[in-house]
Amino acid sequence: MTLKEKLIIGSRGSRLSLAQAEHFKDELLLANPQLRSEQIEIKVIKTSGDKFKIENLATMGGKGLFVKEIEQELINMNIDFAVHSLKDVPTFGSDSLILAAFLKRKDERDAFISPIAKSFEQLKPGSTVGTSSVRRIAQLKKLRNDLNIITMRGNIDTRIEKVKEGIYDSIVLAYAGLKRLGFHNYVSEIFEKDKMLPAAGQGVVTIQCRANDFEMIKLLDSVNDKETEIIVNAERSFLHRVNGACDTPVAVNAVLNDDGEIFVRAELLSLDGTKVFYAHKTGISENAAIIGLDVAEEILDKAGHDFIVSETKLAHTIHKT
Repeated sequence: MTLKEKLIIGSRGSRLSLAQAEHFKDELLLANPQLRSEQIEIKVIKTSGDKFKIENLATMGGKGLFVKEIEQELINMNIDFAVHSLKDVPTFGSDSLILAAFLKRKDERDAFISPIAKSFEQLKPGSTVGTSSVRRIAQLKKLRNDLNIITMRGNIDTRIEKVKEGIYDSIVLAYAGLKRLGFHNYVSEIFEKDKMLPAAGQGVVTIQCRANDFEMIKLLDSVNDKETEIIVNAERSFLHRVNGACDTPVAVNAVLNDDGEIFVRAELLSLDGTKVFYAHKTGISENAAIIGLDVAEEILDKAGHDFIVSETKLAHTIHKT
């Protein structure tokens, strides 16, 4: 395979995003000895999600705000690859682009950080808990309704500084990002999945390229983790069916067992955490996407198909105006 002289990776400029881009670069070099390090360049692209750090993501258009400018650079052929946290990528998008590789999933669980409590249960009533996720807010309220759960934005470094300074008593965020940046020593507790089910794609880095760039698609196949691809196919088919955006309190997680079966479980919550609907299914991994859809149908049947509309942050914002 003859490759172009310069390969350009598009990435957000946060420490986590750049660490993920460097990890992808390392994986490319490891899998393709013919590539040289100086042949691969990382280009920082500022997204709308980075520019507007205070505004509510849901009212601005959701987590797609963290990817759309990078995708446009791909479409304009200014970069060859886009590196994303998979949970930031909407399940709908441009037909001219493809998610061509999924790097091996890191720990998908959520983590609790607090200088005043060794665990979430040890927080005193009325304590503040900061998090960026509507899913986590609903799940934390489900676990304890005596705490002050607050929406917070900003990169990992900023959030940790806020809790160290006492602006928040605690924060909850993805464990994978903390580990990648070396912040795992700050973690007081890792939530087991029975307690807090993760978001679709959490802990997965995905690589996007143009759908007609067959040379790059072939190259990306060398770093694609097949098991991770199967797992996220189930999770994202579920998410697409329930129309899960960043303003929807929904969680889904898939795992593969030694027999080649996939187990998918999900939950759909009301914003206040008082209503929770569960569903799960096991089947052969070749049917991962279908199993994800089946779990979505079951959970929608239990909740009622209008539940998504009535129990989202965006819907509540519209109803208040």
